[in-house]
Amino acid sequence: MPFTVPPGSGKRVCIGGGANFIGSHLAKTLKQNSYHVICVDWVQNEFMKPDEFCDEFILGDLRQLSVCIGATKDCVHVYNLTADMGSMGFIESNQSVLTYINTSISINMLEASHRSLR
Repeated sequence: MPFTVPPGSGKRVCIGGGANFIGSHLAKTLKQNSYHVICVDWVQNEFMKPDEFCDEFILGDLRQLSVCIGATKDCVHVYNLTADMGSMGFIESNQSVLTYINTSISINMLEASHRSLR
């Protein structure tokens, strides 16, 4: 059975890491199904212009709670596809730093999502 996305009817969704490969393709699919897609990332997508895959693009650092709160405001769904990465050598020599950064982003996105429900 093929996967189908239910119609969004303008519902707001936020995708952290929306400029990455998976994030931008998820965003594009949701946008095509009438969701209002907000993507947040600290880099631009190299292969698509923002209006090709989202309705709003926020160039921001999700390590900052204020950025997460602004991006997730009034969203019914929040996807966190963010990860600070690098080459295997970089990852191996910076495990604790990357773990801290990625965990901080996840906590910020969870907190912002929780606040958005109020």
